[in-house]
Amino acid sequence: METTQTQTQTEAIVPQEAQNSGILAQVQAETQAFELVQRQAKMLASSTMVPKDFANNVPNCAIALNISKRTGIDVLMVTQNIDIIHGRPSWRATALIGMIRSCGSFTPLRFVFDDDDNPTSCYAVSRDVSTGEELRGEKITLEMAKKEGWSTKSGSKWLTMPGQMLRYRAASFWSRAYASDISLGMYTTDEVRDFAEPPRNVTPKVNPFVAEPEPEPEPVEVVEAQVVEDKPKGNTKPHAEKIAEAFQNMAKEVEP
Repeated sequence: METTQTQTQTEAIVPQEAQNSGILAQVQAETQAFELVQRQAKMLASSTMVPKDFANNVPNCAIALNISKRTGIDVLMVTQNIDIIHGRPSWRATALIGMIRSCGSFTPLRFVFDDDDNPTSCYAVSRDVSTGEELRGEKITLEMAKKEGWSTKSGSKWLTMPGQMLRYRAASFWSRAYASDISLGMYTTDEVRDFAEPPRNVTPKVNPFVAEPEPEPEPVEVVEAQVVEDKPKGNTKPHAEKIAEAFQNMAKEVEP
């Protein structure tokens, strides 16, 4: 009886130990992977070939390594083709078009303009390699760019190179409709510049911990007083003089 009970307890302990051992091995593997990424990010951040958003910035380089792993693109190419605008990473449109072309799932993007010389609209079209289905993207127009405010911003490229901007925007709209997994759902650099609002400065103008200077007192107008002499009324003799005169009169009266 005791042997059976001991055997049951042993059988219950063995799976628990195996489970704990598996969790420990997983934690050790994740720790080693994290340390490896950290070392790679440090080396990448110290390179002079990466843009300023990644130079001497280990966290950004670690994120670039993660994007490289998920997309299968070389990490150096990731850093060279990602711009960080208002804190948002974004693909350059040329890189996005190349990613779609090299993925093998679609034929190269083809851009259709309404007018080759003076284009006012454009859409991207491709075919699914496995099914042969034609995939047509959203038509982008200069009127749309104006209504959305893309072409009215200061320094906008929509005014100087409308054909190129139509092509870039058509490619980004197509990729989100049919191949969002390739771009990881990220916008292009031009889109972020057009869509995202610049960060607002919420820093108070006055430091709440510093006492504000007291306002200067308003100047008081000084008016010079004029001394007005009272005009004499009736008898102007002093009181003492009057008493002395009264005593003199009394003395004259009592003299023999």
